[in-house]
Amino acid sequence: MPAGSRTSGTGAPMCGFAGQFRLDGKPPAWEAVEAAAKRLALRGPDDASSWRDERAALSFRRLSILDLEGGRQPMASEDGRFHVVFNGEIYNHPGLKHELEARGVCYRTRSDTETILHVCRRDGENAVRRLEGMFAFALYDAREGRLTLARDPLGVKPLYYHLQDNVLSFASELRALALLLPSVSLDCASVVDYLSYGIVHAPRTALEGARKLPPGHQLVFDAKGLKVRRFWELEASKPDSKHRKEIGFEQALGEVESLLKRSVKSQLLSDVPVGAFLSGGVDSSLVTALMARETGGKVPTFSIGFSGARAGLDESVHARAVAAHLGTDHHELVLPAGVLEGVEELSGCLDEPIADSAILPTFLLARFARQSVKVVLSGEGADELFAGYNRYKAAYLSERVGAIPGWSRGLAAFAARRLGKGRVFQNIPYDRASDWARAFAHAEPPAYASLLRPGFLDGLREDPFDWLGSFERPHSLGEAQVFDLKTVLPDALLMKVDKATMRASLEARVPYLDRRLVEYAFALPPSVKMHRLKGKYLLRRLAEKYLPKAIATRRKHGFIVPWEEWTRSPQNRLFDEMASSEDFAALGIFDPAALKERVALLRQGSRAVDSGIAYRIAVFWLWFQGLKA
Repeated sequence: MPAGSRTSGTGAPMCGFAGQFRLDGKPPAWEAVEAAAKRLALRGPDDASSWRDERAALSFRRLSILDLEGGRQPMASEDGRFHVVFNGEIYNHPGLKHELEARGVCYRTRSDTETILHVCRRDGENAVRRLEGMFAFALYDAREGRLTLARDPLGVKPLYYHLQDNVLSFASELRALALLLPSVSLDCASVVDYLSYGIVHAPRTALEGARKLPPGHQLVFDAKGLKVRRFWELEASKPDSKHRKEIGFEQALGEVESLLKRSVKSQLLSDVPVGAFLSGGVDSSLVTALMARETGGKVPTFSIGFSGARAGLDESVHARAVAAHLGTDHHELVLPAGVLEGVEELSGCLDEPIADSAILPTFLLARFARQSVKVVLSGEGADELFAGYNRYKAAYLSERVGAIPGWSRGLAAFAARRLGKGRVFQNIPYDRASDWARAFAHAEPPAYASLLRPGFLDGLREDPFDWLGSFERPHSLGEAQVFDLKTVLPDALLMKVDKATMRASLEARVPYLDRRLVEYAFALPPSVKMHRLKGKYLLRRLAEKYLPKAIATRRKHGFIVPWEEWTRSPQNRLFDEMASSEDFAALGIFDPAALKERVALLRQGSRAVDSGIAYRIAVFWLWFQGLKA
């Protein structure tokens, strides 16, 4: 195939891309790039297209949402200098398009992909600061011999890369990138990070040498070398920040309402139907209410529940009540009690090992919703923005300890420790960022060391928890929220949503993570976010304008899945397969004899075995199986 050529087809195996850029004098590995893109088939079932020249190769899989005919990728500038592949949505695309056309730019399509091309051409490396939305993109400058990667400020969309010997490979999924690596081996430090937290923190991944581009970062690679820089930073959370807003509650309420309305409106931009995940909690219910106001029609909503013995965990009754109040077109998926018996389906969702038991129901709900819509709005991010987690109460009191008379500080610290049963309340005041991090760790190395190959921990060449080095001790509620915004949110919650929904070829959008709303919410004083130790107080007050008070004030419930019962069930044969697998033993991480012993104890119903650790190892095994597929 000649240089600078394109292949395309329709109906090929949500959006995803893979590519390679070489400065070693050799052509890109075209067949490997195409194979990597095929692994992204479910992210983009509507179209497949590729492009290459003598230094770069780009391959794309598309889920058509906006400009169904004109938005095909890879997209090139009119002069052929720039080529882009892009996953996500640019929500300020209409405004940017209007501005650019007023300056004489002629658009060939209605696609936001073309907006990225024009903005990058005009503004260079600063262009990414002008984009509002969820995105990951690769931009190739054929004239300058330069490749740029960028990921949105909050990390809604993932992006992986590998650089070795002047060869930069990249992809929307780790499994796709694996086909572009010189060799595939596990990052041992990441395994320890995963066993402790149930996730792998950026920039590391579970594969040696492969990296996640952190949220709000841009990577530039050319003959001068590799440069990774942050293009967005949340400054307003610092106690002494000039960006902090000392405003009253009612003013904050009005501004948050305006910003959230704006975000919901912008995220309804689509040429295909848009629905909503509706749990019945305040976060998703408020988003759905604003969607209904904006569209004036019956919003398609989707909820999930458990039947039989798990009915006690079923929140679908609350979702039904919200749907009835708002008049939505409601769809309800009821899962059987033995839903986790189909846990093997996780191997398809687990592009990275993610030990969140909600990922399977999230995938099943996404697959259910995909029968009706291509896009849903979801409620992720509200807890981080508006202090919804119980652990924030402790951080708030810790901050207040320094602002009250000395005689009462001990009483306040005692009260903080007594606020709940979780480990987070045992570290007030927090002395180090690691104290805060340990509070939500599932387990520390001593808890699982006996399951690892002898000497494994001693042989680590890197600190598994070096990601903590970029954080200081959380002195305040705002800094504790920032810690979560930079770690738990992108590496766990958003990663789970992306992997589960993309597996079902469904795009999930998150209105609470609009950049302007995030910046404003984090600039609010603690007294507005935490009122009388009531978390998410501002958001609940706002919800009362659109929803019954019983819904707006209902206590937070997590997405509870009966994973512990499944872990100990005699019908669960996954552990036996894992413990006896020669391939798994050959990894050199786990001690096969110790695994078999723990599995036997689980079968006997022993409570001496930590079922949480067993579950994380099982998920790791499923991920490993999927990686080989």
